[in-house]
Amino acid sequence: MMNIVPGAVITISLVLFALTVFRDIGLSMIFNLDAFLIVAGGTAVALCVGFPFLRIRNTIYDIIQAYSGKRDRDSVVKDILDISRTYMRTSIRSLEHKVKGIEDDFLRLGARLLINNYGDHDIKNILEREMTIRLVNRDHGMNLLKTAARLTPSFGLAGTVISLIKMFRHMESVDTIAPMMAVALMSTFYGVIISNLIMLPLSAKLKEQAIESELIMNITIEGILAIKNMEHPLKIEERIRGCREEVFDLPAEIGKAVTAQNV
Repeated sequence: MMNIVPGAVITISLVLFALTVFRDIGLSMIFNLDAFLIVAGGTAVALCVGFPFLRIRNTIYDIIQAYSGKRDRDSVVKDILDISRTYMRTSIRSLEHKVKGIEDDFLRLGARLLINNYGDHDIKNILEREMTIRLVNRDHGMNLLKTAARLTPSFGLAGTVISLIKMFRHMESVDTIAPMMAVALMSTFYGVIISNLIMLPLSAKLKEQAIESELIMNITIEGILAIKNMEHPLKIEERIRGCREEVFDLPAEIGKAVTAQNV
């Protein structure tokens, strides 16, 4: 039900947007290949000049991953607790078998560090370094999409200028001016739509995914370190879920301290 409602809202919004755009214009005018090639081709060339191909490929991969329905915090917490119970039984062979079925590669890395008997300090450094690398890569992807969002309106305006120049050179009849005017107007339209309807929302999606991933990776690091210290699974669950009883007892303790100070 939770997935149906956003899908229905997006579908209805797209239908209303399309009806507003296509009304009294016609599909032949909206889908102008020349205008699209000016905007898309110019943006693609500019991105290839400004960014290495590997960065572009990784950004596409990050976008796919952002919409692939990755696991949530509860799934990661469940796997951490399963690893904790297995590790407490000092069953390394069982833990190795369990690691193979873990979907989260960051948690899988932490579990392998446990299997290889790394120390607390080394585990924390390795996982934090891996987390930093992943977050930096997400920032690179967002930077690329924001750059594309700035480029597309500029190339749309360039397409408009080019078409107007061509139009002034062919003023013989209305039949020759009309197609060029369509390219001139649709270039700006494509630039604005691609920027605000595709590139900026994708950048926001990667930002949202990066925030959630950072939280999950911090939970994973804390859980792996707690497992290494042989803490009880119930205590680990309270810690990584952020629902420790000490938090709720804090106001009472503060009140006692203030009372004692006044006395």
